[in-house]
Amino acid sequence: MRQIATSPLAARFHDIALVTVGTTLGMMLANVPAVYLGEAVTRVVPLKYVRMGAAVVFALIGVWVLLATYGIF
Repeated sequence: MRQIATSPLAARFHDIALVTVGTTLGMMLANVPAVYLGEAVTRVVPLKYVRMGAAVVFALIGVWVLLATYGIF
C-alpha cells in the first residue's frame, strides 16, 4: 500500500526522496505498535485462532467491498 501512496505524493510534491522517507517513517510508526500488539495477543491466544480471526475479518471486508461496489450496502 505504501508504494501506491508514495507515487502520487512524489508526483505532487516533486521530491521523491522526502516523500519516500516520510511514507517509510509513517508505515514504521503504524506497523511497530501492530507487531507488538500481535506478539502480545499470540502469548494469550493460540496462533491458530488469531489466523482464523484474521481470515474472518478479511472475508467480511471482502463481502462489504463487493456489496458496496454494487450499491447494496
